[in-house]
Amino acid sequence: MAKINIGTYIAAKRKEKGLTQEELALYLGVSKPAVSKWESGQSYPDILLLPVLASYFNTSVDELIGYEAQLTKADVSKLYKKLAAAFASEPFGKVYEECREHIRKYHSCWNLLLAIGQLLINHSMLAGSPEKMNDILREASALFEHVEKDSNDARLAKDAMALRAYCCIALGKPAGVIDLLDDYDEQHLSVEILLAKAYAMRGDGDKANGILQRFIFTNGINIFAAMPDFMALYAGNTDKLDACLKLALEVAEAFEFRKILPHLYFTLYLTAAALYASVPDTGKALDMLEAYTDIATDCSIYPLKLRDSSFFDRLAQYYDTQSFGNFPPRSEILIKKDLKDVVLNSPAFFGLMQEERFRRLLQRLEHIDD
Repeated sequence: MAKINIGTYIAAKRKEKGLTQEELALYLGVSKPAVSKWESGQSYPDILLLPVLASYFNTSVDELIGYEAQLTKADVSKLYKKLAAAFASEPFGKVYEECREHIRKYHSCWNLLLAIGQLLINHSMLAGSPEKMNDILREASALFEHVEKDSNDARLAKDAMALRAYCCIALGKPAGVIDLLDDYDEQHLSVEILLAKAYAMRGDGDKANGILQRFIFTNGINIFAAMPDFMALYAGNTDKLDACLKLALEVAEAFEFRKILPHLYFTLYLTAAALYASVPDTGKALDMLEAYTDIATDCSIYPLKLRDSSFFDRLAQYYDTQSFGNFPPRSEILIKKDLKDVVLNSPAFFGLMQEERFRRLLQRLEHIDD
């Protein structure tokens, strides 16, 4: 347990008020030696005196005793990055227990709980078995439910609900997603648009610009992220598949994803490759895998983080200030390993193993760290 520094706090506040230990003792109805012992750390005030002291010093009991129920966004970001790196270099069980310690210590720090839940999701495959992985996903889902129901923060509750739905998908429980989201009504007019209008009316065009840039860009990401699943609905229909892929790439070009977030292409190209391989259209499948490999082996995209472009020039500075920071959900070591393994081990590509072009792509991926 962290050291309680209430004595140091009392001493500082007493001196700010220009009081002697005797004067403070007289006000509280205790002896001067009692106050002296508090300030030297030899003893603590009676619990019934805590609200009296807090009121007298115009502070909260939590601040008085040095208890932090919430971490700052910067603290959450720093901790998230530290734990993500630890999952890549230390035993899963050790880092998992560290995550649980933080949950116990900050059980009402909603930003931290969301961060820990996402860490558990993103590293659940390291748990050792499908059963253990599912246990981790269920634990993450319980964290999200706690945030959704108890945080009294509409934005966090919305994020938590979406993450619970993701856990349901990962656990193979589509009914859970439908129960959560089927009756969910999104606002027709975005709060971002209203907020940007308000800043513009007040003459702060710079602030309005940043808000709208993030809003427009985020919606572009959402459209692009939906395309792989949309394409999968047309498995076997090459005309529709071609049309979906063309639309997705046009969206990506319009939003400059190749410069800003090149790793967004990975899922699109892998999904398209698997769908073309199932037709089978070996040529197009290999074209997609080659496009995937070109990006994965491009050293300039690492470290994976959001970058500005000539048009979207207010993004990076914003995401640098957010709870999870401007970095990927897992360490670069694990990401690069997955970029290789997902091609090598996917049953969708087993039929391409005899293709010389496919083997050359695998060789390129083997050297992704070079």
